[in-house]
Amino acid sequence: MKRTFGDCRDNAVPRIRLLVMTLAAAILSFVAAAIGVTGSATAHGVTVRIMTQNMYQGTNFDKLFASTTPLEFVTAVTESYQQVLTSKPAERAAAVARTIAMERPDVVAVLEASILRTGQAPATGVVSDQLQALLTELRRLGLHYETVAMLPGTDSEAPTLLGFDVRLTDRTHIIARADLAGPRLQTSNMQVQDYLVNSVLHFPVGPPAISKAGWASVDVTVFGHAFRFADTHLEVIPPFTVQWAHAAEAIASVTNTTLPIVFVGDFNTVTGDPTHPTFPTYQLFLDAGFVDAWKQKYPALPGFTCCQASNLLNAVSALSVRIDLILTRGAVSVEDIKIVGDRASDRTASGLWPSDHAGLVATLRLGGTN
Repeated sequence: MKRTFGDCRDNAVPRIRLLVMTLAAAILSFVAAAIGVTGSATAHGVTVRIMTQNMYQGTNFDKLFASTTPLEFVTAVTESYQQVLTSKPAERAAAVARTIAMERPDVVAVLEASILRTGQAPATGVVSDQLQALLTELRRLGLHYETVAMLPGTDSEAPTLLGFDVRLTDRTHIIARADLAGPRLQTSNMQVQDYLVNSVLHFPVGPPAISKAGWASVDVTVFGHAFRFADTHLEVIPPFTVQWAHAAEAIASVTNTTLPIVFVGDFNTVTGDPTHPTFPTYQLFLDAGFVDAWKQKYPALPGFTCCQASNLLNAVSALSVRIDLILTRGAVSVEDIKIVGDRASDRTASGLWPSDHAGLVATLRLGGTN
């Protein structure tokens, strides 16, 4: 049968429509991947992508804690300041930003993100601000994260041999993707709380110093599914009675909700050794009904997250303990969890690891079951 132009046109219309629909679907899939939309609403709940990262101030203050005379103390302060500068906080923050840009978490816990200042007391000249460097690099990469909770930590100032004071301010943050605000992602009920019991530090110069710690949280809603996201950085100074007190207080405070809970951070508890004096801290969380996301997904893998050399220049990763955790309680299940920032390719152009800690990224399902 001879085909007319009309026959070709009638047959072509469905094909053209199909082609248009296919192209549209492909474009939407590409856009979703490009902006990192990780969650979707289904009968089995929704998924959310979260991350925790200890940024590392740039020094462990070993000589500072070992000092016994005023001169040793001031010398140690000077050396600690120089160690922070040598660690290139802004360059390392940019490396963390690149990891965030690759992983596209919805919510991120940012711990030990410090501000370094110099000058005469009170020192106000900002030398580095790790959180600001992180957010700036994220914007340069086309991502918009905003701080939704900030917990001020220890704010210490001391003289140096350089003719000026050095001031280091520790902070704990929660940042979230502002470009997904709306039905996809909402945050509310921000809470920050200092712990009631803290370590008291005695140095050869000045009055006793308080090592402040606490927790921060926000309630996060993803396509109508809400959960509480909390972070903390528990005390590392022995004896560990203060750390145990922190854990007990955090559990009592953060769990004062009917929402599922995702509690993340640097817990400074050696999870793989029941004989370690910090293990009771870990056990407190398990006894309170929390599930260790890493152990749930990979019970046989060590999952080390700490610690690189203090100068961050070790050629081979030295991670040997797991102290950074993602803990969940309630209707939350783990779809995926991974360690980031632990590969040689993650190092900066100066050969520095982004932090002495690796980060953790997880995709969690809220509601339903796996």
